[in-house]
Amino acid sequence: MHTEVREKLRVALLMALSAGFIDGFTFFHYDGRFAGAQTGNVIQAGIYLAQGDWVKFWDFAIPIFFFIAGVMFKVFYSTYLAKRRKFDALYMLSIQLVGMTVFSVMYAAFLKLPNSIFVGIISFFMAIQFDTFNRAHGMGYTSVFTTGNIKIFSVNLAKWIMTREKQYLHAVRILGAIIPTFFVGAYLATVLGNFFGAWTLLGACFMYFLVFLIYRTEAI
Repeated sequence: MHTEVREKLRVALLMALSAGFIDGFTFFHYDGRFAGAQTGNVIQAGIYLAQGDWVKFWDFAIPIFFFIAGVMFKVFYSTYLAKRRKFDALYMLSIQLVGMTVFSVMYAAFLKLPNSIFVGIISFFMAIQFDTFNRAHGMGYTSVFTTGNIKIFSVNLAKWIMTREKQYLHAVRILGAIIPTFFVGAYLATVLGNFFGAWTLLGACFMYFLVFLIYRTEAI
């Protein structure tokens, strides 16, 4: 069966790896903020609001608004591309690759921003990824955070134990490969961040470049 490039397992693994890498980097080096897993930001914003700490509240709320803007941008641009019968995933990937690379180099070299704005801008690009890369081998998954993946993995594992049907085992294998890559990405970002500082973020850009190469070398 023909598999669209964006749904290939190698693409899903690289996207999950980059998401774990980015969130591991922003959480460890930017005071517990998440660029992708917005649930963490929502919870912490609520905690600081309850404590009356408005500064901390906005520190965690700002990335959420950037994430919303990223999703909306993706919807608007995808609609524009669809009217012109253009393949949106490659365009979105190109925006993410170029945008993240330029921003990462500028920030590491000379650009100074508050932590919340820095993480917010990354959240914008993560939102594009979340709403573009969301299927692997015809099966839905999340490429930015992994709670949903763990849930789907568990459901399919239980169904496979009960029925022994191959479709459930297939889902278990796919998600069983994707889920650990978030862990690996977070581990790598934390270790490398101690040596390369803000330049570490280019590691995620390299992963996006690998996905771009897959798009350019394999038939859609």
